[in-house]
Amino acid sequence: MFDYSGIILKKGCFLFLLLALFAGTLPVSAQVGQKVCPVTIYDAYNKPLSLPSLGQKHLLIFYVDPDHPSQNKEFRNYFKKHPFTNENIDSYGIINLKDAPLLANSLLRFMIRKEIAGTQAYVYNDPDRSLSRAWKLGNVNNKFVVLWVNKEQVIEFFKAGQLTPEEVEQVHALIRKYKDAPFPVEEKTKNDSLAFPATELVETYPE
Repeated sequence: MFDYSGIILKKGCFLFLLLALFAGTLPVSAQVGQKVCPVTIYDAYNKPLSLPSLGQKHLLIFYVDPDHPSQNKEFRNYFKKHPFTNENIDSYGIINLKDAPLLANSLLRFMIRKEIAGTQAYVYNDPDRSLSRAWKLGNVNNKFVVLWVNKEQVIEFFKAGQLTPEEVEQVHALIRKYKDAPFPVEEKTKNDSLAFPATELVETYPE
């Protein structure tokens, strides 16, 4: 007589072990509360630099796939009309060049220079997904990523894709939280920006 209960139990253990092994191979995605490390990115002239203001200011970072510029357009346009950066908060965009293979990097860098000429905006570029890999952002292809990283280099907000109204309010709440917070007097660096990157660069490409 077969011991069906024993067979079922063994199958259950096997499936549990299989799932555990499979889960161990899954990539770990960025999470709120995760501490991030410095990353080398590039300016509009393709000169390398460390991620500006990391550990010095609270950062609102936009990591953009130029193939899909329409995501979060209304959200970005609001900040163009209502600048919020100051001694405590900085904000800039980073173009994810690797996920736009049909657009030449040299052309994208030229367009960046053209768009920011005469402005106080800052837009950088990431040619090989350095930021995505270092911060474990996961698959951000075709995504407009919004990140808030505080001065302790801890992620307080992360969304890859279109923000919901609730998520938009979360970002506004972080701005309110930190905008008037005490800030130690320090010498400004050349990478300090005074306004949200008011550039339509990511809106110049077709979907």
